[in-house]
Amino acid sequence: MSRSPGRIRLVVLLLAGLLAASFGSSAVTPTATTVGVGLTVRADQTAVGVSVGAQAVVAVTVSQQGSLLGPVQLSVTGAPVGASVAILPNPVLLGVPAVIAITTTAATPAGSYALTIVATSGTHTASVTVTLVVSLPTGFTMTLSPPSATVVDGASATYTLSINRGLLAGPIGLSLTGVPQFATATVSPSLSVLGNTATIKVSTATNVVPGAYLITVKGKSLLASATASAYLVVLPQTYDDFPVGGTPDRTLAPGSEPAAIDLALTNPFDAPMTVTGLGVSITSTSVTGCGVDNYAVDDYTGPFPLTVPAHGTRTLSQLGVPRGQWPKVRMLDLPTNQDVCKGATVQLAYTGAGNGA
Repeated sequence: MSRSPGRIRLVVLLLAGLLAASFGSSAVTPTATTVGVGLTVRADQTAVGVSVGAQAVVAVTVSQQGSLLGPVQLSVTGAPVGASVAILPNPVLLGVPAVIAITTTAATPAGSYALTIVATSGTHTASVTVTLVVSLPTGFTMTLSPPSATVVDGASATYTLSINRGLLAGPIGLSLTGVPQFATATVSPSLSVLGNTATIKVSTATNVVPGAYLITVKGKSLLASATASAYLVVLPQTYDDFPVGGTPDRTLAPGSEPAAIDLALTNPFDAPMTVTGLGVSITSTSVTGCGVDNYAVDDYTGPFPLTVPAHGTRTLSQLGVPRGQWPKVRMLDLPTNQDVCKGATVQLAYTGAGNGA
């Protein structure tokens, strides 16, 4: 066997997808949870109220163990007479809330109803129960549509507010709650509505914390008031240029000590980012006949997350990670002649994953 040294250097940089976000107002969090075999179902509200002729919304998230199960379908039972149910989206996208909208009509009796939300994937099911309280209107009703809008960080969503005035003829003042921090909301034609419709636009910044936000419009006239709600689902923005770099710190020979890589992580964004995954792989060598099977990679074993400041670069050593936990490249001592690998350059690919700090 040959013990010819071979130099290792970085040739390829792979760019990892990152989301940049900052701490902000909290998104809605699950309050009702049911864990089934292989499935977990969560609803963000245990009870929701609605006036006759208006609409109630509930956000539901579904998770499943690993990737053993297939698409997850949602269904709802227990809705009152005269009410319609819409589920957006269905099948559920794992990790993205689905919104259940229950729209009542004049035929819907006032009262309390137990809505059973069932998630099904193959032979696996799980359910969660939410109480729907239907009450009589106090003068006018309002509805927001769509009941859920999904945007990527930095994008905007537009809702239409429809007002059923009944006998009310005067102005209705509008106010909004639930708009996430670092987002702005506008109402058109104005905050005092004389007609039957208004347009609400919510614009997010790239540092809005991803999650589901319950946007609520409160309408108030001289003698009556009403509310209408819809969800804003903010997804993380993916960036294409989060650089990961680094060079092994020693040359290699068969069976010699591995070369450690003090990876350098660069954050080109306006907010801190936390790196939650790092990877190194060998893609090829510069010498024909010297296969990548002559080498092996030892994975990064240090802590996560690693925080990199905005527009900054930090190496693993600068982040306090000891050399023993850096990723490493080794040249294997094989029972074959490895002379062909003399002077070979190994091409490495670096990857990373993470989100906003």
